[in-house]
Amino acid sequence: MVQTVARATETAGALNGVRVVDFTWVRAGPWGARWLGTLGAEVIKVEWPLNERGRGGAFTTPQGMEVNLNTNGNFNDTNCNKLSLTVNIRSPQGLDIVKQLISESDVVLENFSSRVLDSWGLGYEELCKLKPDIVYVSQAGFGHTGRYHHYQTNGPSAQAFSGMTYLSGLPGEPPAGWGWSYLDDTGGMYIALSTLTALYRRNVTGKGQHVDLSQMIVGCTLNGPVYLDMSVNGRSSIREGFPPGNRTHWPGTPLVHNYRGPTVAPHNAYRTAPGGYNDWCAIVCLSDDEWRRLVEVMGRPAWAVDPRFDSALGRLTNQEELDAGVESWTRTLEKYELMEKCQAAGVRAMPVQSNQDRVDNDPQLDHRGMYIPLEHPVLGSYKLQNAPFKMSESPPGNRIPSPLMGEHNQEILEGILGRSHDELVTGYEDGILWPTSMNRFPYMDEMMAAGQLEHQGDRKVAPVHDADRREDTPDGAGPLHGLRVLELADEKGQWCGKLMADLGADVVKIEPPGGEVTRQVGPYMDDVPNRERSVYFWHYNTSKRGVTLNLETEDGRAIFRRLAATADVVLETMPPGYLPSLGLGYDDLRAENPRLVMCSLTPFGQTGPWRDYATSEMVQLAAGGQMGCCGYEDSVVPNAPPIAGGGGQAWHMGSHYAYIAIMSALVFRSTTGRGQYIDASIHEACALTTEPAVPIYIYRGEVVLRQTGRHAFPTIRPKTQFRCKDGKLVNLMIGFGIAPRELRTLAEWMDGYGAAEDLLDEKYGDAAVIGENTDHIFEVLERFVLGLTQEEAYHGAQERGINWGAIRTPNDLVDDGHLHDRGFWVSVEHPELGKSFTYPGPAGVWNDSPWRIYRRAPLVGEHNEEVLCGELGLTRADLAVLAEGGAV
Repeated sequence: MVQTVARATETAGALNGVRVVDFTWVRAGPWGARWLGTLGAEVIKVEWPLNERGRGGAFTTPQGMEVNLNTNGNFNDTNCNKLSLTVNIRSPQGLDIVKQLISESDVVLENFSSRVLDSWGLGYEELCKLKPDIVYVSQAGFGHTGRYHHYQTNGPSAQAFSGMTYLSGLPGEPPAGWGWSYLDDTGGMYIALSTLTALYRRNVTGKGQHVDLSQMIVGCTLNGPVYLDMSVNGRSSIREGFPPGNRTHWPGTPLVHNYRGPTVAPHNAYRTAPGGYNDWCAIVCLSDDEWRRLVEVMGRPAWAVDPRFDSALGRLTNQEELDAGVESWTRTLEKYELMEKCQAAGVRAMPVQSNQDRVDNDPQLDHRGMYIPLEHPVLGSYKLQNAPFKMSESPPGNRIPSPLMGEHNQEILEGILGRSHDELVTGYEDGILWPTSMNRFPYMDEMMAAGQLEHQGDRKVAPVHDADRREDTPDGAGPLHGLRVLELADEKGQWCGKLMADLGADVVKIEPPGGEVTRQVGPYMDDVPNRERSVYFWHYNTSKRGVTLNLETEDGRAIFRRLAATADVVLETMPPGYLPSLGLGYDDLRAENPRLVMCSLTPFGQTGPWRDYATSEMVQLAAGGQMGCCGYEDSVVPNAPPIAGGGGQAWHMGSHYAYIAIMSALVFRSTTGRGQYIDASIHEACALTTEPAVPIYIYRGEVVLRQTGRHAFPTIRPKTQFRCKDGKLVNLMIGFGIAPRELRTLAEWMDGYGAAEDLLDEKYGDAAVIGENTDHIFEVLERFVLGLTQEEAYHGAQERGINWGAIRTPNDLVDDGHLHDRGFWVSVEHPELGKSFTYPGPAGVWNDSPWRIYRRAPLVGEHNEEVLCGELGLTRADLAVLAEGGAV
């Protein structure tokens, strides 16, 4: 059945009334637009079948079904909640249609190479002529500015360029990479969160915005502590024992912090019964007490009560023996049984879940409704992935499946734009709405045979609520200027708070007296442990103010209530039920502040059988599916464990979705005046972030295999990481095939070095011949790359429009000219030290409301007087009494 606009928009959400023109393709852009649709926006996907790269391929077409533009299951999951318009934008008539659509919309999204929209006559200046307050979010591989703006990326090459690939793997082995296009997923998150931020700013100030994102630089932002350690301590990321696999420290190497949270053991993946490919679990003990609990769960084996393992240093020093002993026990238990035994004792342990496990065997995801079936007119009824958060006033949801290609041409042209039916018919006949060289789908002929659709009339736009107007916003202020956020967050949510603070919100970080626990996580400045010298804490808490409150005291709770009465947002990561037990839950706080948006970001959400489980960052990556996708095939590293990529990515995933939920709630509040409660789950955020892995199982019933430096897939694909003559690596990302034109361009380049061999033969103009000779072609490419330096290989490919990525270390990025061109590296002053340090900065360039670091992270209680006295009216004497009583 052809989908109608009326059915597509019948369910209101936070973005009800917002119209998005979606030019995006492949994964990152469509994934970002998908969440805007899930939040209630009307997303119109503008596409053309002759250059479509997201609908093709059989890897998620159900078994036995014809492969065509409407049968890709991964496309269905990535593009649900959208309408489809096919139009030849390079024709004058097609461009006129698109311009009219933009003039009646709020947002334009695209993730093409830089300057593509300019070449269509749709650059930002032209968009502003069509709609002065338009929100335009672009995400080119390297962005729209900088010396390499014309370079291209996809997820794997962006990860290579950004240093992320290097940070995932075993020491002394090739990088394991991420097992999926993490920067396609996360690039999509940045498109969504940037759109929501700019929409909120537009609602409250009336001003539009161009957000110029770089997919590669998005990845750079996610390695912050590594860069800051280099800046502060001069410590190289190229060192013995780094990256350390799943461990926080690699045995036999210098005891240096490796950016995995506290340096502890055990911290690893262990085999479980019955010993199958995905029979693994992750176990982490963050303290001596947790280790003693694990010893009891294991039945106090003789090896485990050896005094060598009593202390953290002892366990780290004897880690090989420790891990062997733990695994001798884990091999006797099935992974879910092991999880239950450990969790009952308060030990952080979770199964390494495959794509099948998440869909079929995860009771928490099932309880939370992560996979709900939806009928697709061609595919049939299949489960779609849901949002990883619950919203009390504007619940997100999958309302319609992905559109058939051009399915809504009539509804959009006639119903939305008010054009005539004759123009629709002529558009098909003249190649404006469909290529004359391609057969039309039957539903297109049905449209042509149908009568005129009634024009819906002018779009209803909700007015901005008076309390949200920001008419006094100064020029150059961040897009969140004027927002007050209270942050009660540790490592699980402080990244979300940093994003809001660097985007201009007044984020007040509330810590217990003595400081928040992440101040005790290294690396430290000069390697001297001190709560004011944690480089880790510095990175995640820029631009925030800091106060101390003891919420276990009545005075502390009373002050928090007063602060919450003046706040727009409360972000908290406390255990489920903790704040309500203190009389500080959402229902308590909204009684004084009905406009309050409160987000609880917890490991598993507020409900479900796992809600109280103990966790850590690596444990989250095990349960979330990342480790099930990431690692090595046996031909490269025999018997390798699943790998958890480094850098705190589980916390980033949770924070990105929490930010999206918060901003959508603020957009909703800006037109309704109503606040709401958000229940956000890190587990669900992680479960969503393995690109095609879950759809591969849902639509094909296939379990993916871990493969060195490339996508996990049901079959082993050709390798993508090639070594250069200087010993460095490049990622060619051609494991899913190479087009004849691309191969010809490569062969002509190679011929200049006398290395083309037979690749200039005319037979390679046939895609079938390329497929039959894939192994030979890769052997020739491998010999060619081995004769080049990394710089020669990736620059040479990119200058020819071929998407190769250099697998760079963080060291390589510090002097990267393109990053400097885009203002990525910023100097942040630490006045108490009399020093400034270079920090990683924003992922995007905002043309009118910059994203920037305003100040270094707060010292413990640094702003107590400023906030509690200057803003709440307490006296210094009051503050002294509160301090003596343990309340601040």
